[in-house]
Amino acid sequence: MEVILKLKEDIIIPVELDALLPEKMEGMDVEEIKDIEIPQGRTTVKVGDLFDVEIEESDIPRMTIKNSSFKLKRVGEGMTTGEIVIEGDVGMHLGADMKGGRIVVNGNVDNWAGQGMKGGELIIKGNARDYVGSAYRGGYKGMSGGLIVVEGNAGHEIGEHIHGGMIYIKGDVGYFTGIHAKGGIIKIDGDVLGRLGAEMIKGAIVVKGRVPEVLPSFKYEGIVENPVIKLKKKEEGVRIEGVYHMFTGDYVNKKPKGQLYISVDRNPHLG
Repeated sequence: MEVILKLKEDIIIPVELDALLPEKMEGMDVEEIKDIEIPQGRTTVKVGDLFDVEIEESDIPRMTIKNSSFKLKRVGEGMTTGEIVIEGDVGMHLGADMKGGRIVVNGNVDNWAGQGMKGGELIIKGNARDYVGSAYRGGYKGMSGGLIVVEGNAGHEIGEHIHGGMIYIKGDVGYFTGIHAKGGIIKIDGDVLGRLGAEMIKGAIVVKGRVPEVLPSFKYEGIVENPVIKLKKKEEGVRIEGVYHMFTGDYVNKKPKGQLYISVDRNPHLG
């Protein structure tokens, strides 16, 4: 079953859509879906007030949102199975706490995409803002499983408090990527503004673009070719093609096991 939601017109006050999961709407008819209440600011509205609703056949639970907007928040929060396709931009907390399934965004994404994510796939075809795969404010555990791919650029504090899983940014990122990391792998094809891996304890960050400088609390381990990143002894590891400067740290912590792999070709100044 596929539920197709088409936003009737752009909205001013954001609306939260965490109640509209494909698995929860499975077996419902159009009128039942239209009657679902969703928060909008200090009040609630019905789905049918904001969206045209259609149902089509599908072999998996699926939801498609058309004419999407940054004002649509918490899409896919807590998702465990199925697929969500978003045509356009989407708001904060996309896929937060998701445990399974797949979300594809044909547009850009606001802050906190994949926050606390535990499993599944989150594919963003455009850009993402800050805190991709991060922890909640005041929390100490960010993404712990699954895969996040951003095909454009991303903002600051990507993978803050990441514990596991993988984040792959194909464009550039801002400051403090991997801050407080305790596991997982972050791959960046583009450039990094700076302060990479600050206070990381475990995990690995791979950068194929330019890094202006590495924090002085990291130790230079030399040049490695086609490294296999193993974060646990029993893992087969992840092979990364290329030649990299390798650093370990962050030695502001006791006995850190964090790993930085930074392209030699783009960063001859780091050797």
